[in-house]
Amino acid sequence: MKIKREFDRLTLLIILLFSVIPLLSIITHNNFIILASFILVILVMIFIRKTVNAKLIQPILDISHMSYLMSRGKLDTEIFVASNDELSDLAGNINLLAGSLREKIKVLEKSIQREQRVVRELAILNEFIGYVSSELNFEAILRKLIEKTRDLMKSEAGVIILFQPDRTKAFLSTNELIDEQFIKEMLSVDSGGLARIIAEQKPIRSNNISIFLPNGSEIRNFIALSLHSTTDLQCLLIMLNRDAGFSQEDEDSFLNFAFQAFQTISLQSELAKLATTDGLTGLYNHRVFQDRLSEEILRAERYKSKLFLLIIDIDLFKSFNDTYGHQTGDDVLKTMAGIIKESIRKVDFAARYGGEEFVLILPETDCGHTYKVAERIRKAVMDYPFRLKDGTKAGITVSVGVACFPEDSAEKEDLIGKADKALYYAKDLGRNRAWLYRDIGESEEIRK
Repeated sequence: MKIKREFDRLTLLIILLFSVIPLLSIITHNNFIILASFILVILVMIFIRKTVNAKLIQPILDISHMSYLMSRGKLDTEIFVASNDELSDLAGNINLLAGSLREKIKVLEKSIQREQRVVRELAILNEFIGYVSSELNFEAILRKLIEKTRDLMKSEAGVIILFQPDRTKAFLSTNELIDEQFIKEMLSVDSGGLARIIAEQKPIRSNNISIFLPNGSEIRNFIALSLHSTTDLQCLLIMLNRDAGFSQEDEDSFLNFAFQAFQTISLQSELAKLATTDGLTGLYNHRVFQDRLSEEILRAERYKSKLFLLIIDIDLFKSFNDTYGHQTGDDVLKTMAGIIKESIRKVDFAARYGGEEFVLILPETDCGHTYKVAERIRKAVMDYPFRLKDGTKAGITVSVGVACFPEDSAEKEDLIGKADKALYYAKDLGRNRAWLYRDIGESEEIRK
């Protein structure tokens, strides 16, 4: 309405001027006055033009230009109209609209960035899951976890400390200069130490450290997370060094990716365990034994070392099962597996061969140690207080056959056959004894 009033005043002024000029000419008959009047009219028209341009045309042009810029996505400019009328109000509303659009675009951009991070995270996770499903080597899977987490976090180095159910610990790092002791010292600087991080169920990050490796490289920041699985696997996953430090968004991505990846590892580990272990005894199954024996023979050939194969059989077990039932027999088999596990080294391998038979692979040892292991197991079984359902003690014994690679045989199947022959030779001699294949010939001579 203010603009309308301005135009009303200008219109009235023009009407008055053009009304006065003829009147003056009639009254005065003076050409000078007429000329002056026309000059005055021209000046008034110039004034009107400038006024209209300043108050109406230029603001409209500014508003039009602003609309054009907004249509091109340029929202960082504002219109300034030096008046107090409808055009000023319109310019202010357009400025408010541009500001609102700027804020909405910022929110949208953040949302898009968030979605892009999620898509990237899922793509890396999917690639990792595909790798896990086709890889049986557990260490290789853990190294792939470090690699993919580094890709996600754009970090320079990664570390895993794995705590396994049997209390063994594995340390894997992408930088050979970063060892477990260095990690412990680094974490104690700004996070309260390794124990606190293990106890936490959320990421812990720091961008305020400065620790140097022996080669002069500086560790500036880290993010760490303790991961637990339903299968009792536990690990500490640590990412080191990012130029801009680790942000809250990085922390969220780290937590989501690491949790899902570790659960995948846990599930794969459980599936691999089901596929490779005997369900009753918890020992490895026959298929794994065959693969492991082939590997150990190749290793022994490469390093010119010996390995010993033991086959252990429970004496008269079929008769025991028929007399006391298969459930009692299963209890005996589980106890046997426990005795075997307690009698061997970590580098040794034990499996259930089938039925009441067990096999052991003892690499890089000698005949004397092997025989002691066989006797230790035999005596432990003989002395174990196996109890029946009524509480009475059942006498259980085992016989053991032993063959040596390459002394007795350099072929896998033949080596198994030699150990089996030594086993049945021990049974022929009265059971409850261990026998070396190499001693069969000497014994035959004595018996003759």
